[in-house]
Formats: sequence, C-alpha cells, structure tokens
Amino acid sequence: MKKRVLIVEDSILMQKVIGDIIGLSPEFEVCGYARDVIEGWSKFVKLKPDLVTLDYELPEENGLMLLQKIMEINPTPILMLSAHTRAGADVTLEALQLGAVDFFTKPSGTISIDVYNYKEDLLNKLRVVAQAKIDRKFAKKVIKPIKPLNKFYIGIASSTGGVRALNHLIPLLPATKNIAVFVVQHMPKYFTASLALRLNERSSLMVVEAGPDEPIVMGRVFVAPGGYHIKVDATGKMLILTDEPPVRGIRPSADILFESMARAYGNKVLGIILTGMGADGSRGIKEIKENGGITIAQDPQDAVIGGMPRSAIDTGYVDYVLGLQAIPDKIFDLLARTFKEKV
Repeated sequence: MKKRVLIVEDSILMQKVIGDIIGLSPEFEVCGYARDVIEGWSKFVKLKPDLVTLDYELPEENGLMLLQKIMEINPTPILMLSAHTRAGADVTLEALQLGAVDFFTKPSGTISIDVYNYKEDLLNKLRVVAQAKIDRKFAKKVIKPIKPLNKFYIGIASSTGGVRALNHLIPLLPATKNIAVFVVQHMPKYFTASLALRLNERSSLMVVEAGPDEPIVMGRVFVAPGGYHIKVDATGKMLILTDEPPVRGIRPSADILFESMARAYGNKVLGIILTGMGADGSRGIKEIKENGGITIAQDPQDAVIGGMPRSAIDTGYVDYVLGLQAIPDKIFDLLARTFKEKV
C-alpha cells in the first residue's frame, strides 16, 4: 500500500512540482495540499496522512507552529523543506529539535523549479522518513556530579534523527576539563555550524564547529563541519579537517574519526553510535574495541532510524546496546569505573 503524503507549501507552483515528483514513485501518493498552518492542520486531521512535507515559510504563521501541533497531538513523520542558507539552517535545526525526522534543501531558494533535477534525492529522503519511528518527548534529567581522575575521549556518530538525540545527550555531559568530545552528524555546510551553536547554548561543555588544524582542548565538544572529515592527528593534540573522498558516500565519516581516535588514544576512547541510515561508524567501532576502548550503540528499536546502530551491533564489537535515555547514565558509570580502576 502506498504511503499517503500531505504537502504543506504556500506556493501553488511548488505544490505541483513536489506533487509531480511524489507521483513518480510507486511507494507514495499525495493525499492533499495545504497553503498555511490553519489549512495544514485541518487537512492533517481530516486526511490522516502517513507523512508530511512541510515548508517553513508559510503565510502568517511559520511551519514550526504546525510541526509543534502535530508532534504534540499526533506525532507523524515530517520532512522539512528548507532553503540552503544560514537562515534556513537555523530554522531547520529548530525543526529537527522539535521532532521533524529529516530535511530536504531546496536547491534554489523558496521557489525551486529545478527541484526536478533532484527528484531522486527527494524521494530517497521520503523513503527514510517513511521508515522513521517517531519518538516520545525526552524527559529532563538531573546531571550527576562527577570528578573523573583521568582524561577520556568520546566519539559520537549520528545521522537521521541525530539532531534531537544530540540535543538530549550533549547537554547531559559533565562540565569537566577531563573529557573531549567529537561529533560526526551527517549534515551539509551551514547546518553543522548552527547545530554547534544550538548545542552550545544548552550544554555545560563548550560546543564548537571544528576548524582546520584545531588544537584539541579538553572540556570541549567539536562538531565535524559539513563536507569535511575530521580526524585526530598522531599526537592526539590536533584535530585535522580533510576533504578526502567520501566513505560509503558520506563526508564527514565517523569511521575516519573513530579510527584516528583509536590510534591516538587507545583505551581512553568511548565510541557511541546513535540513530541513522547506513553503516557509518561500524568499521571504526571495531578499531576502537581492538585498541582497548569501550563502545555503545543506541538500541535500533529505540532509534528513529536503526541502520547505523544495527550495523555496529552486527560487527560483534559493541559493549552496550541501550536506549537513548540510558546512555548518559552509562557514560557516567563508565567514566567513574574507568578512573577508579586506574587510581
């Protein structure tokens, strides 16, 4: 049975373009169109779509108003349509934090007739969104005090669904000068900078987008910039950006980061695989374990998209499989245990 899609888009021309592309696929059909938040909510309630494509720029009220209402009343997979700009990145990050599954960047701004040239990209995004498990709201947790005795290095990999997962996990990490955190989230240019800024506002640790030849400062979270791999140099003191070819079609790649961390830091590494499509990070997880590090994968049943954690688990090199809510507690436990053992 085809998945039914509601298109919420104020431009009738863009409605037709997106509708025509969806009509090309045997997997989806358009069940309705809406031009603003009020009509969007009315059509959503009446038509009960399987998924929604949602533009931010709607008349009177922006698309986030409709997103919030859907997620509060009847959580449904949503694909945001965004302009590929810094302003568009900020809005998109907010939408992902509120519960949208993924986003598709309009190639030429608000009115992008040339989206026909990217029809397979759009359909692939819809396929991913259609698979998503829409999560519950994350409960607020109290940050445990911890005073680790030795340095520890944490690598985190995430993709589809990762923005919301990171917004849960990173703010719960302890404010200490004895850990450094490296994040690979699959996103394009501009979006990773906005992600770092948003995480920094909510976190005890300083969060920055990694720059070229960046000194590794303890007590800091480094987010890989869109379009570049990041890796730790042989001394473990410098973070390097590279434009080497994509790995499995992905750049930044968690495998490149994890492998460099394993070589530089050995048993002081904690590697974490969160929600996402594909298998990025699974090769690096193996190397982390072989060098004495510790590995965690989000439970695929708990993830928005279970592909990445499932691939990591299938390697046989994952120590702990946990729901997202349990991962912060496990990090605290591992840090405390590790350091006690070294005293």
